[in-house]
Amino acid sequence: MFGSIYLFLFENNTMAASDLQTAAQLLQQEQDFQFLAFDSTIALELGLLIIKTAQQKGIPVVISIKLNGHLLFHYSMPGTSPADVELARKKSNVVSEFRHSSLYVGEYLSQQKGEIYFVDEKEYVAQGGAFPLIVKGVGVVGSITVSGLIHTEDHDLVIGCLKEFFGLEKEGKNKVE
Repeated sequence: MFGSIYLFLFENNTMAASDLQTAAQLLQQEQDFQFLAFDSTIALELGLLIIKTAQQKGIPVVISIKLNGHLLFHYSMPGTSPADVELARKKSNVVSEFRHSSLYVGEYLSQQKGEIYFVDEKEYVAQGGAFPLIVKGVGVVGSITVSGLIHTEDHDLVIGCLKEFFGLEKEGKNKVE
């Protein structure tokens, strides 16, 4: 599916099966949250929304937003560590390489039987928290990454903020056409 052979070393997760979203649901999220355009002003607005949401919930996270490899927004909240920044970088690398959310890539690869995917574990980690920035008619142009929580919670924070940013009344109802 991905065109190259990679090996992902999966860390032992303690998630219940009910906590996992299906690969199809994760792909649908990528369809639901596509921008008409993306620039540094939008990155700032989205980054500030993620900060506000995390502060309201009392959760410390690292936020990183990249456009075509250019870091447009980065914030490390009090209570985060350099390890969270490094994990955000690795998750973002997964989006850059595979053009899908880091949670989707992890879910997809965990369902493969007998396939081996080789990558440098110092550069990639297929855990939730990095989501592709997709511009309609263009494709993946960057990533929105959150790190500092359990990886599914990182992903959920990004999705929740995207829903608010896009003004969605309910999942699957994208008002931006």
